[in-house]
Amino acid sequence: MPCWRYLDIPYQAYVPLQWADDLEQMLALSHDRLDYFDKPVHVVGFSMGGYIAALLALATPHKIASLTLLASSGQALPSDELSQRKMLLAAIKQAKFKGMSDKQIATMLHVNNSGDKGIISIIRDMEQDLGMPVLASQMAATSERKNVLPQLAKCQFPVHFVAGAQDHLVSAAQLNEAQEQIPASTVKLIADAGHMLSLEQPLILAEYLYGLIENA
Repeated sequence: MPCWRYLDIPYQAYVPLQWADDLEQMLALSHDRLDYFDKPVHVVGFSMGGYIAALLALATPHKIASLTLLASSGQALPSDELSQRKMLLAAIKQAKFKGMSDKQIATMLHVNNSGDKGIISIIRDMEQDLGMPVLASQMAATSERKNVLPQLAKCQFPVHFVAGAQDHLVSAAQLNEAQEQIPASTVKLIADAGHMLSLEQPLILAEYLYGLIENA
């Protein structure tokens, strides 16, 4: 929402992925929002939403003006992250997971923002508002991701990768590898941001997205 409020563009639509129970429903919601527009759309997806955005773009390339993946590389999740997700899902099912610790939240932020009470409060409020069932369904639906880069490389619309310079989940090396597979794509690293770049640097991100749209 901080980034959304800074975006000064005529038309915006948000996909409420939290309403979905599985991948099929996530894509159905995405297609529904895409149908709001009578012209090709600049699609932006953050983290897990980036994977959904990529699948949407591949399914409807004629409706896509550009695809921007925030903190998302378009690749399959690494084996160690998959293992962590399986353990977390088991803990949720056994009612042993009560929420992220301060240390876990800190790993998602740039070191300069790890003590920012405003950002931390938003993350905790989001976690409590959505609840464990939403977290479990989203993880179950999107953990076994496919590498969509080879398919995106064949598309005609521009692809942009954006991440925080200190993102421990999506590294610069991963994005450089993605760009090698899609030579026409762009990579943008935003300073003083970790994985939660839309909360950490909302104005800078909004200005960058606005520039992509205006110069398309």
